[in-house]
Amino acid sequence: MRHRVLACDYDGTLATQGVCSDQTVEALERVAAAGIRLVLVTGRTREELADVFDPGTLFEAIVVENGAVVIAEFERTGVSPLVVGRVLCSTAWSQQPKVSAAIAKVGVDRQVVRNRESAMVLPPGISKRTGIEAALRALGELPSATVAVGDGENDVPLFAVAGVSVAVANAVDALKARADVVLTEPNGRGIQSLAAAMVAGDLGVLTALSPLAG
Repeated sequence: MRHRVLACDYDGTLATQGVCSDQTVEALERVAAAGIRLVLVTGRTREELADVFDPGTLFEAIVVENGAVVIAEFERTGVSPLVVGRVLCSTAWSQQPKVSAAIAKVGVDRQVVRNRESAMVLPPGISKRTGIEAALRALGELPSATVAVGDGENDVPLFAVAGVSVAVANAVDALKARADVVLTEPNGRGIQSLAAAMVAGDLGVLTALSPLAG
């Protein structure tokens, strides 16, 4: 089977409003049973993910935030809400001007990445692409054998490295424009269709249905 890995975003892709349905989990279990390796690639911190989803042993690798960030100036300037992980911190996109001003004042080299209505602050060079590349190296798999699925702006780097890129129907337009396939259903329902096609070893049916086909 050419596609040996399925790399999935969490929010807006596997999950709807933070919740992954039993039907979606069962679809992923069928993918794993077919010998396809599952990788979760999320902007959440490990603690945030644990609050809403228990991946158990379903995923062979989980990519979360990575790197380091300075927090104090964000808190001083009143950026709110603020989620802080070991590396990444995030807030509402409306806070982006404050975030950028704080970064400039502190004088550190950080990037602000948009994910729908969130602003994520990361070290330079850190993205879902670097995360999935590291995960694939650990698994001994190739990017060309990977199908990546997502919904937000921060999934663009993930799409850049995957052999096949798939956007759920509720994805932002910027991601759909970079996708090889745009699913006709949103969130977990789209994932269930993708899972069925991968188990059958035929992504062609999805390509035929995609608005980008032809």
